[in-house]
Amino acid sequence: MTRTTGQERRERCDVAIVGYGPVGACLAGLLGNDGIETRILEREREIYRLPRAVHFDHEVMRTFQALGLRDDDFGYTAPIEGYDFVSGDGSVLFSMPGAKSGLTDQGWRPDYMFHQPDLEGALRSRVEAKSSVQVDLGCVVVGLEERDGGVELEIRDEDTGETRTLLADFVVGCDGANSFVRKASGLELEDLEFDEPWLVVDATVERPPTELGLPEVPTQFCDPARPVTYVPVAGPYIRWEFMLFPDEDRADMLQPAQVEKLIAAQVDPAQVNVIRSAVYDFHALVAKTWGTRRTFIAGDSAHQTPPFLGQGMCAGIRDAANLAWRVSLIVRGLAPLDLLSSYQSERDPHVRTLIGVAVGMGKIICVQDPEAAAARDRQFLEGPSTSPPPLSLPRVGDGFHQGGERGGFLGLQAHLKDAGGTLRLLDDLVGPGFQLLTREGCAANLNSAEKEIVDRFSIVRVELEATRDVNGAYAAWMDKHGSDAILIRPDHIVFGCASGVEAEVRLLAEFANAISAPDRYFAQAL
Repeated sequence: MTRTTGQERRERCDVAIVGYGPVGACLAGLLGNDGIETRILEREREIYRLPRAVHFDHEVMRTFQALGLRDDDFGYTAPIEGYDFVSGDGSVLFSMPGAKSGLTDQGWRPDYMFHQPDLEGALRSRVEAKSSVQVDLGCVVVGLEERDGGVELEIRDEDTGETRTLLADFVVGCDGANSFVRKASGLELEDLEFDEPWLVVDATVERPPTELGLPEVPTQFCDPARPVTYVPVAGPYIRWEFMLFPDEDRADMLQPAQVEKLIAAQVDPAQVNVIRSAVYDFHALVAKTWGTRRTFIAGDSAHQTPPFLGQGMCAGIRDAANLAWRVSLIVRGLAPLDLLSSYQSERDPHVRTLIGVAVGMGKIICVQDPEAAAARDRQFLEGPSTSPPPLSLPRVGDGFHQGGERGGFLGLQAHLKDAGGTLRLLDDLVGPGFQLLTREGCAANLNSAEKEIVDRFSIVRVELEATRDVNGAYAAWMDKHGSDAILIRPDHIVFGCASGVEAEVRLLAEFANAISAPDRYFAQAL
């Protein structure tokens, strides 16, 4: 653990991150990949030892991959085999596919369950190995003032009460739902009008949950008598979420006898060790503005979602990936400050779409009227045409990409054959950063100006010969997009595509023009 005292403390940095949860850790790790002087400020001295988030998806796994992590590096982690919605009488209303569908176009399983303390430990081990990242624990930010050339933070040591000042070029608040950074920056939240109190119970079991009669996959019990979520997390960890009714007292529902009574409806309580019970209000909120000129918010600081889709932490890590490469380029003098103006324009619509899906699921689950629930059940049981379509992650909003069908979507990560003949995932083969993919025989002879663009932005060029693209995944992907060259950003979002003669040259030229004047490029795209 990086701890600093006295004269060792650096009182100026490129980026200060307030909050050291998964979102703050991912942001710091991605900045650390580029050698950006980063300071993490965290009130707590130890990782919170109880689970909170329990799900991440393939896109987030690809971000973890950029930090050098694999899907078996997080202790208790398991791919999700499916997700069932069940009526009060036990009929399956509909199911969502899981890991049985195989690897996705990101090179990983679609979804994973995990134990958050283990995941945070793995993330922190990677972050704290970065020489440009410094972690200050046991400190709280009590003041924030943005100036022309940076942001001044006042920091108080929780043990000594001593205060000091830190000047950062940029500040990112990853400090949760009650974010100090958001409030100090005058950023307001928009209420999307979903507020439901639920009792969350985390527990462990000594035998596999299925041997106790519990479901094999995460299950929403859409029972009007009491909607319940059950989640087999990973290893010995399981979770229940019980909807609370308006006439129920929160303190009473937290009593061990009441928790045991609720659990008993599904399993013998003697087989379960409850490790935490808490009442949470499931909210749908999005910040109206996600930042100022040099101060930004990410994760729960910027948006909060009901948990029915498991996208809360995922959305925050997407924020971190979207911010990291922009801030890195600006700090290194490779892009103007205006590059940050499309952070919110890209992330806000994406977040709102997924919150909308989660709220829609909540409205299916939270029906309390028996007649309305029976009508809902009949609708879903009529046939597969009434089931929700498989979830596909939305494109980012308008921003630093070509838009339309040529930019703003996730880039493919498939296996390629390396020089030694071994199949490796794209990011493992070429590393994190900008990736320029071209068809076999289409790579142009770049002139000095074009080579300078490639070198300046560390763009890795990959010519997709058939001997490398042995499964034909990239050939099919380029056919789908009618392209001979595709440029992928470090957050794995496609900047743009080009086809025809000198496609690679024209794509590099557009990227160079866009990076020199991102606001003008954004306006033209609109």
